[in-house]
Amino acid sequence: MSDGYEEDLAMYEEAQGPKRRQLDNRALLRPVSDIKYPKSPVCFGPDERLGDVLAMMAGRRIGAVLIVENDKVVGIFAERDLLIRKLYEGGCVDRPVREFMTLHPECLTPHDSIASALNRMIQGGYRHIPLIDADGGPVGLLVMRDMVGYIVSFFPSEVLNIPPHSEHNPPDRRPEGG
Repeated sequence: MSDGYEEDLAMYEEAQGPKRRQLDNRALLRPVSDIKYPKSPVCFGPDERLGDVLAMMAGRRIGAVLIVENDKVVGIFAERDLLIRKLYEGGCVDRPVREFMTLHPECLTPHDSIASALNRMIQGGYRHIPLIDADGGPVGLLVMRDMVGYIVSFFPSEVLNIPPHSEHNPPDRRPEGG
């Protein structure tokens, strides 16, 4: 008699479609290495010209680079540093990036949990966290966009089926001042 029940259950589960992944403790306790991040982060030395760093960031369309000295992460330079330090006003491109980087950033290892990374990013207001090995060497750069992508992967139909415009962002919106 149990064979019929097992068969009915299997047919029911098949009719329900693929089993949905759940965003739960197990998903949040997985290591950050489960999130896709660049295998080789973009790194510069602290004496690199700021102009060269900015040109590379613009060319590759990336928001942050790691600053490495003696094979260890000593800083990070992100687009936010550009704005906070008003580097867009000019006159700084020939100076070394060490003058503008964030010194001794908080770092994680690829084995740290996704929950830990989210906590650090939210508490610190970071959009980028360097990933380092046991010796402090760079192995990746965790980006908030990647974290959001990981979380969204648990709700693909809900996110992918959202209409392109909402009541808060109508399609005929005019630019300010126009």
